[in-house]
Amino acid sequence: MDAKVEGIVVGYDGSEGAGVALDWASDKAKREGKPLTILHTLDMSTVPQFRAVPMTIDMTEIDGMENEFLQRGADRARKILGPEADIRPVRSIGSAAAELVAASKSADLVVTGSRGRGRLMGGLLGSTAYNVTAHSACPAVVVRSDGGVAPIHPGPDHRVVVAVDDSEPAGRALDEAARVAHDSGALLHIVTVAQVSLLAPWMTDGSPYDIRPDVGKEITEKARRLAEESLVSAVAHVADRYPDLDVDKDVLLGDTGGRAVADFGGDAGLIVVGARGRGGFLGMLLGSFSHSVIHYATCPVLVVR
Repeated sequence: MDAKVEGIVVGYDGSEGAGVALDWASDKAKREGKPLTILHTLDMSTVPQFRAVPMTIDMTEIDGMENEFLQRGADRARKILGPEADIRPVRSIGSAAAELVAASKSADLVVTGSRGRGRLMGGLLGSTAYNVTAHSACPAVVVRSDGGVAPIHPGPDHRVVVAVDDSEPAGRALDEAARVAHDSGALLHIVTVAQVSLLAPWMTDGSPYDIRPDVGKEITEKARRLAEESLVSAVAHVADRYPDLDVDKDVLLGDTGGRAVADFGGDAGLIVVGARGRGGFLGMLLGSFSHSVIHYATCPVLVVR
């Protein structure tokens, strides 16, 4: 991408998911007084090619269609932002994910829908959303579009949920979640997950293992206590920065940590996670926990790198 992008950038391909993401990004830009860039990419790799059949592409006609396409997106954003808003339609040729990642180097926030035109029918998280959240240089938000319901934002009626695990990425996610909650007047709800999938066989009578049935419960309670200590530390950290911020905390139990957080934050205005946690390994840009949260969450998810 040649153009330098500032403020908030949103990927737009005309799909329902991209339209809802555009609405959310427009509202965000209005709330924060930032310019909005609407990025549409033409991926030439999707154009069918047949060696035996000569094919001529009328770029003039494509240019006209692309300009009209972006204009519709800008008109939609202007209904939220107002007629004098700073809206910047940008066209590019290439992969949508690659162009959005390039834009993230100078943007404050990148926004995508959970699925676009190229989605697989069974996939809740499209490849563009996955790759952008994995590689974005700035925070990235994935906005779901189930049933055409307008996306919500953090505020007095919609809390901010953040997942922590004592890792450095989780610490950055905590800081960003606290800032968002403070600026929006939302409650900050800090959670951590004690996964119990490996302990399940020990937690009931009739275990196939030669171990006392109460051992699993003891281990689970120890994991809960350790998680509680982590939460106390996180709450104290936030209190130092935002002493007037309303904060709550919870330890979640679940076989799948990301699913537990996504379910818990079903009524939230935003869920915030780090790109990787303690379980991530060097070179892993988007951890399985973060991926799972995005995959299952019904509210917008912010991934902080």
